[in-house]
Amino acid sequence: MNEKYLYKNIENKKVKELINRIPNEIKNNCKIKKFEKGKIVVLKENNIKSMYLHCKGQMKVRNEFENGFVYDFAVIEPISYIGAMEIMANKDTYSSTLQATADSIIIEISKEDFLNWIENDHKLALDVLHFVSDNMYKQALKTGEVLAYPAICTLINYLINVFESENKDEVFIEKTREEIASILGVSVRTINRNLKILKEENLLSVSRKGILITKKQCEKLYEKLDLIK
Repeated sequence: MNEKYLYKNIENKKVKELINRIPNEIKNNCKIKKFEKGKIVVLKENNIKSMYLHCKGQMKVRNEFENGFVYDFAVIEPISYIGAMEIMANKDTYSSTLQATADSIIIEISKEDFLNWIENDHKLALDVLHFVSDNMYKQALKTGEVLAYPAICTLINYLINVFESENKDEVFIEKTREEIASILGVSVRTINRNLKILKEENLLSVSRKGILITKKQCEKLYEKLDLIK
């Protein structure tokens, strides 16, 4: 791990103090990762192999439910312990999707190294407990105030943005359902369900190779978006 890079690019003193506390044998295994604004950091239901120490930037916590709605219910800033709650609860998958809302820097620590560290650093255990408890408390106070919207809105926005970026009368999007799901931070199941809806309404054409949208269909997608917002 390049500590000089971190100290140069991170101003938060508490983050720097925490980095200094990482045991050398663990620090040597850590990786620094950068996420541009809009990028997915972790995806709900993906297997947990690492804990991420959020050092710089801002992220939003997103959850997707069976009723077809996506909920943005929290914003986190450094210091955040991404995946720590699930690891301490002996869970194998992430409970939520996290998306960078500003350019961010994180330190990736393997699940095994994190467990070894927290077992031998009582201050870290208290810090993680405070982080998890504080976020749960804030969520409890904001019940009913979360931003909720149909997942199809996210998909339509994505399709419109891609179409307009091409500046053509007809655009073919050569991306798999898995790639689109990863970009948007929702499940493949949700992408499949909503593409089927849009196809049945003749708002796009779908094949195994990708998605075709005409200029007229894009205009209709705009209308669809206005109706469901």
